[in-house]
Amino acid sequence: MRKTLIHLLVIVATFSSISSCTKKNEKEKVWIYTSLYKDTVNDLKVKMEKEFPNIDVQIYQAGSEEVAAKVQAEALAGKIQADILISSDRFWYEDMAAKGTLLAYKPKGTEKVEEHFKNTSGFYTAVSLPVMVMAYNSEAVTSAEAPKTFAELKDPKWKDKVSSGSPLASGTSFTTVAFLSKKYGWDYYSALRKNNFIAEGGNSGVIRRLQSKERPVGIVLLENLLRLTEKDPRIKLIVPEDGAVMQANVLAIVKKDGEQLASKKIADWMFAKVGQETMVQSFMYATMPGFAAPKGAPALNELLKNAQPWSQEFISEVMQSREKIKDQFSKIVF
Repeated sequence: MRKTLIHLLVIVATFSSISSCTKKNEKEKVWIYTSLYKDTVNDLKVKMEKEFPNIDVQIYQAGSEEVAAKVQAEALAGKIQADILISSDRFWYEDMAAKGTLLAYKPKGTEKVEEHFKNTSGFYTAVSLPVMVMAYNSEAVTSAEAPKTFAELKDPKWKDKVSSGSPLASGTSFTTVAFLSKKYGWDYYSALRKNNFIAEGGNSGVIRRLQSKERPVGIVLLENLLRLTEKDPRIKLIVPEDGAVMQANVLAIVKKDGEQLASKKIADWMFAKVGQETMVQSFMYATMPGFAAPKGAPALNELLKNAQPWSQEFISEVMQSREKIKDQFSKIVF
């Protein structure tokens, strides 16, 4: 009887030891939801797996509006799977912060990020800066003819020639509409509509229309253009003289139980050397100082001279009229 009891105790201890080891060896899973482009996501995942061998990094990639819709659906279902969010609709993050969904966390070194590119309470910080500019197909439009400003696109000579992404599908397009409607009023978009302006899909759709000459002038992200530099030299960059629209890919951590150490480590890494270099290699500007401009891009300081400025007043104003902006744009353009 005694031998049997000892045998049972040994078995229990063995299983307990195995169970303990298994738990120790289990990787902590961190879900990142992002609107960064797929090549950027793939690059980041490889580098993260090397840097964090004990973290199982899973990434959901989609447009910023799809990311927001997925998070909202999960919230309604009772649990948000995402641990880290990286996307371009800054106004959505302000709304999330106001609802208490985000963790107040300032990644290491982000005190060096310009104040207008982060939330005042630390609920998010811009990890990279895309820029909305213009472009043209040089086989259809000469450099002398090409528009120099966003405002010029109202001219009847650009009828049937201009396109952009839709603010209903693209966070960067929404930000652009918010800035331009504030600067020029809704009459600006009424004039574009008279010119049969197309606003459809995201930035990749604008590129396709530029290349096919269906719409040889486009309002599009600089990073999309820089990706084409060697592949299609017909597509030329225009930095609008009335100010490029600075965007912000912002990073936030979804508030959950526990210390969320793995999420914090990844957030810190995104603002460190490798993370910021990856953003630059993906043709976006780093938000941390000391990094060069993307290959083929003008210096950030040059762009900022005429860029339309972010301010807390502007953010608050757009937050209060977010749906109205989308509705008004839809009524005019669609």
